[in-house]
Amino acid sequence: MKRQILSLITIVFLFTSCGENFLETFPSNAISSEIAISNTNDLKNAVNGMYDLLSSYGYYGGTAFYYGDVKGDDIQSRAQTGRDSYKCYMYSHAANNMGAGYLWGRPWYTIRQACNIIEAIDNEKIKDGTETQINDYKGQAIAIRAMVHFDLVKYFGYPYAKDNGASLGVPIVDHVLKLDENPNRSTVAQCYEFITKKLETAIPLISTEKNNGRINRYAARALLARAYLYCGKNKEAFETAQELIEEIKNNGQYRLHTNSEYISSWDLEHKFNNESLFEIANLSDDNEGKNSLAYYYHWWGYAEFIATTSFVNELLSDPDDVRCDLLQKRTQNNTDKWWLRKYPGTANNVPSYENNYIVLRLSEVYLIAAEAATKLGGTYTTQGLEYLNDIVSRANPAKSVSTSEFNLDRVLLERRKELVGEGHRFFDLLRNGKTIVRKGGLHLPNAPEEIDWNYERCVLPIPVAQFKLRPDMEQNPGYARE
Repeated sequence: MKRQILSLITIVFLFTSCGENFLETFPSNAISSEIAISNTNDLKNAVNGMYDLLSSYGYYGGTAFYYGDVKGDDIQSRAQTGRDSYKCYMYSHAANNMGAGYLWGRPWYTIRQACNIIEAIDNEKIKDGTETQINDYKGQAIAIRAMVHFDLVKYFGYPYAKDNGASLGVPIVDHVLKLDENPNRSTVAQCYEFITKKLETAIPLISTEKNNGRINRYAARALLARAYLYCGKNKEAFETAQELIEEIKNNGQYRLHTNSEYISSWDLEHKFNNESLFEIANLSDDNEGKNSLAYYYHWWGYAEFIATTSFVNELLSDPDDVRCDLLQKRTQNNTDKWWLRKYPGTANNVPSYENNYIVLRLSEVYLIAAEAATKLGGTYTTQGLEYLNDIVSRANPAKSVSTSEFNLDRVLLERRKELVGEGHRFFDLLRNGKTIVRKGGLHLPNAPEEIDWNYERCVLPIPVAQFKLRPDMEQNPGYARE
């Protein structure tokens, strides 16, 4: 069957990121625009296709995580390679070759799939199923579409706090685009307004039931708290995180791992564990193989990533911190190097392809509330400090943070220790106006040493092909249009 022609914006994104062949290949359980979504089985398949798009190496199968790590000060490339991860570490982005995997094309293709799902439901094409079931699918699609816009504005737009969101973000796509539609870039502020409003719309529609590999209401609320934090709505971030934490404490559906559970929680057999709100599912027969994030991290895989000397020294300064056990030292050419073991294989010498990757985790929600509280001050301090100490004392029961020590830098330090390898550090520093310092240790020659939000390459370039169809679209500063 001849498939409906993709919208111009999607064509350009796919040519830029995936190559021509990708235009001819839809996920095996995705539904193209021309195929009618007329029942809940069609709808389920379309939703599965949407999640499959997230799981590719060029997105949440790899790139979305390492992008936020190797551009920061915790994780670095081990050696010079031609891979996208090394280009991200070096900030060697160019408009005709972004050096960041699929971070322009794959997200937009996911948005297109989500829009197809939402449109089919809104047009009352589904002829069976309950209202609750259909609303759940719709809510998931709205939430994923918001999440993908959130990702795009992080990659291609400057941090909100730099200019209160006045600079350009990305196009906002809230419907299935027609052939002649090619929307222009919205501001960062407009993007965050869209993201938060759509998440607020989605949350009541989504089921609260744990749905492995799928976003549920709790995960969507965690995502909303994160989005509020990124756009400076600290009161909303704190209250959203607090309400989620307290509700979960009462119903027991999720909980923080204990100190004794922490290290084993990252093992393969503990997928979809007590802390995991939303994670990307990978199976032994459906994964990215040697292109997977786990293979890039594993010392018997590509061993592409190592922990930076500054991070290792910071974490090991408290040897009783349970998270120290997530580091493994190996000596190469008389040099000690440290690998992160958050994505272990089945054995020390067997990297695994089927690791899952956690997108939203309960520990982050506690840290969102703590960070927002440092910025709000006053009556928020007591509860924010309590949430921070839940994480600090879980790592080392003998440790806690005092009221006098409770400030933004202390929360960012805890985020550094807790969320390493999960794609946060670069964005944590940048969105708070901090300078990323990458000097000494094992850093590779010619790698940028100090990065802040005034460094033009802290955002990615709009691909050059986009300007052929939208000549008036602005490029990010410092990048070419051709």
